[in-house]
Amino acid sequence: MKATTARNLAPQVGTRVEHWRFPGGERFYTVARWLTVALLAAVTGLLSGAPPWPVTAASAPLVIVLWAYAGFSLLTTVALFLPAAGYLLGLAYIVDLLFIALMTFFGGEQVVIFFPLYLIPLINAALRHSRVISLFSGLFAALLYVLAFLGWRLIIAAESALPINTLDSVALGLRALTLVYVPFLTSGLAERWSENNRASVVQARQQAEQALAEARAYRDQMRSLYEVAYTLSTTVDYRQVLETTLRESRKLVPFSAGFVLLASGQPDELYVAASQSLTPADQSRHITVSSGLFAALRSSEARIVPDVAREPDLQSFETLSACTRACLIPLRAGLRTYGLLVVASEAPDAFPGEQVANLTALANYAIMALHNAQLIFDLKEERNKLISKEEQVRHQLARDLHDGPAQALAAITMNVEFIKRLLERDPDRVVEELDKLSSLAKRTTYEVRTMLFELRPLVLESQGLRATLEQYLERFKNGASEPRILLEAGDLSDVRLGSKAEGTLFNIIQEAINNALKHAQAAHIWVRLSREGDHLVTVVEDDGAGFDMQSVLRSYEKRGSFGLLNIDERARLVGGHAEIASTPGKGTTVKVIVPIES
Repeated sequence: MKATTARNLAPQVGTRVEHWRFPGGERFYTVARWLTVALLAAVTGLLSGAPPWPVTAASAPLVIVLWAYAGFSLLTTVALFLPAAGYLLGLAYIVDLLFIALMTFFGGEQVVIFFPLYLIPLINAALRHSRVISLFSGLFAALLYVLAFLGWRLIIAAESALPINTLDSVALGLRALTLVYVPFLTSGLAERWSENNRASVVQARQQAEQALAEARAYRDQMRSLYEVAYTLSTTVDYRQVLETTLRESRKLVPFSAGFVLLASGQPDELYVAASQSLTPADQSRHITVSSGLFAALRSSEARIVPDVAREPDLQSFETLSACTRACLIPLRAGLRTYGLLVVASEAPDAFPGEQVANLTALANYAIMALHNAQLIFDLKEERNKLISKEEQVRHQLARDLHDGPAQALAAITMNVEFIKRLLERDPDRVVEELDKLSSLAKRTTYEVRTMLFELRPLVLESQGLRATLEQYLERFKNGASEPRILLEAGDLSDVRLGSKAEGTLFNIIQEAINNALKHAQAAHIWVRLSREGDHLVTVVEDDGAGFDMQSVLRSYEKRGSFGLLNIDERARLVGGHAEIASTPGKGTTVKVIVPIES
């Protein structure tokens, strides 16, 4: 209830404060005039020895002048409510001086009493008019004061007044000089204060305009950032995001032409992916970068080109022939560089620090769009590779089943039929054929178990990776022509990997061993497992023929191979990574590092 009452009274209090505000301007001087009339009435009563009211024909001239001045004051008060009388009110101080001079003339010997009253209209004139008018007003008041003083002595008190001595003359001169000097000084100070006030107003206005301009610039920046962010969130088409980035950049930073250069896939080649104000020829342009753009691509910050004509990579763009200055912003995410955002202007002082910051902020959204597009592309590639790998495994499994167990089962079936006939024709040979059938069945069982082991060994889940590798490598000890495979592993009992990580790591080791067996022509293959901090490090090394890594990398995409180079992709699927090192004649080393579960 109290809070409501306070809120209701607040407007009333404000209205009262506004109503009782201290008067200013002509209204204030009118109040001062009435105070002067009151002071003159008091002085008149003292000088005449009788009350100033009532006024009769026998009243002293001093009283008559007082009431005439009061009447004039009343007229000026009424004139305050008449807009047409504004100019006359500005000159009313001259009449005030005349009335005060008449009061001085009839005041007798106490002329000094009226001297301070001259200052009230003079100060009013000094505050309202220039220094020249104030100076003439002071001279006029000093003349009236001297004439009133001398007139009283020469006219009214000619016989009784004492002669004017030197001291009286000096005092009169000083008072007259004061009346001249005070309005002149007041006007000068008022003008100085007015100039300071005007300068303060101008400065405040400039600061307000600057703050408004900064607020508008911030609003435009936020609006542009929102537009680009909205486009980024509603589409996966990075070209659309790049076009929006250039369009919104132009709103914040005026430029003559702008475009985005992305890597084309060819060595040191960039192409125009999005543009603003480029000619059709420039829109389809491909360039081979030189040292200038290489430096901008490698940099993490924007680079200003002060003279476009001296940048070889930019000279090939016809649209930039009229431009003098350019800003290059690298589009980088982590260690990957996608390209450059290039904006150019004809102004020699274009792209100050604030504008570069705005361009960089918008370019970050373009980087996010490119990064998202790259992630989507990588995911599609990874999906295609996994599908191809799955298909390859299916085909390999079909071949292995056809060439191994399927053939063996067919042979077993034929032997069974043959043994059936032998029971009738030659029973003595049945035991011998049954022994052959038993050996064939055992070999087939071994092959099936080997295939199942390679697909997903059960011992991996029950006994761990080391026991699985020992069992897996047992199969290679019987072959005389096989290279010697050595397992070097310490105590890994406290090492725990997820089932997916263990299965993937086992498949990677199989892949590395199979590649060494097929291509390396090695005498030894080493499989080493060790713990390093929170990671399990696995190394498969051979002393075989090795290969040229660069040559394999160049032909990798064309061959579509899923051999050694697929190892790193599978290691990354379980949070690890792989390193492959090989030199012709010096063997191959495959190193896989995967995190250990805590």
